[in-house]
Amino acid sequence: MRAISPDKDYIISIRRELHRYPEVGFDLPKTLSIIRRELDKLGIPYTERYGKSSIVATLAKGRGTKVIALRADIDALPIKEDTGLEFASLHDGMMHACGHDTHCAMLLGAAKMLKACEGELPCEVRLFFQAAEEYAPGGAKLMCEDGCMDDVDAIIGAHIDPDIPLGTIALNYGAMSASSHGFYLDFKGRSCHVSTPQKGVDAIAMACRAFMDIQVMRARELDPKAPVVLGIGEFHGGNANNVVCDSVHLHGTIRATSNPVDEYVYRRIGEIAESVARDMGGSAEITTSKHYPSIINDPKLAKNVVSIGKRLLGEEAVDDNKECMMGGEDFAFYTLRKPGVFFHIGMRSNKYEFAPWHNPKFIVDEDALTVGPEMFFAFAMEYGKDNENA
Repeated sequence: MRAISPDKDYIISIRRELHRYPEVGFDLPKTLSIIRRELDKLGIPYTERYGKSSIVATLAKGRGTKVIALRADIDALPIKEDTGLEFASLHDGMMHACGHDTHCAMLLGAAKMLKACEGELPCEVRLFFQAAEEYAPGGAKLMCEDGCMDDVDAIIGAHIDPDIPLGTIALNYGAMSASSHGFYLDFKGRSCHVSTPQKGVDAIAMACRAFMDIQVMRARELDPKAPVVLGIGEFHGGNANNVVCDSVHLHGTIRATSNPVDEYVYRRIGEIAESVARDMGGSAEITTSKHYPSIINDPKLAKNVVSIGKRLLGEEAVDDNKECMMGGEDFAFYTLRKPGVFFHIGMRSNKYEFAPWHNPKFIVDEDALTVGPEMFFAFAMEYGKDNENA
């Protein structure tokens, strides 16, 4: 494999431009114009037919027998920036507070490297610049529904991470993120004066009992080693202290690292709510708002990434036992369809006081920005050469 180094100055320049003009969800005119401009300069063809406000570029079209996709999310957050950076957001109330500007810049950096040796690529390479990772149901879901993964054999993605050291990567051989779903429970009873409770059906009592039974289900029906978060964050009901409440609305979330467990929990929540309501003379309805499934890394692809990382960064720079994060990531929609691998890129150093993702003081150490392109480039150059990588 020819040695090509990432153009660090180019990557940083693109990243800073994207950071100045953050855009949210699917409303990404400036972001998309920057991506188009750079792809046009590089002479890489692209299409916008997949999903909404997303771009898919192609290198080495028809080469070999395999197709690999490299993905970057490109949207920002509705957060007012408070970093004091000279290239801070010029869009009031919007900020790249999760590093998607770096993901986009790193993928363009990888594109530049791959274009320089396009004739040597062993397979076709697609570049996914994806909108709306931060907004359910997620840009990845729409892209997949439009067929972006139909002829792709494998996909790789990465996320900048302020919790791991600069110059390192972290991943595992299974679940990298939890599912992230919401649900609504509506209990219907019958109101009456509180002094004659026998004449009514107490929706608050129904909801409280269902809440406790759901927690018992979590404790007694699921493997205690299976990570599951089952939370009720909203509970609304009642208008007066002397009236038996006839309507209660609950809003909760489910996070699980196994998609079958996720489905089981959803089913049981509905069954429990309906059973409790029926037993107490009322009714219950569950409304699900499924957002993101769990990212499940393909073990063989993860092994390839670990091997490449150790070769490029050093043996000690690769953590292949990363704990699954309980947050959601819509890269999971790709891995539902084809083998994929998702890894984290470390950015923690002594240069800044680092803030977590989704914080107005979130700052990236730009020395981290060559790692993604190096990893993407090496993976693309090696993928499809033999059965082990395929």
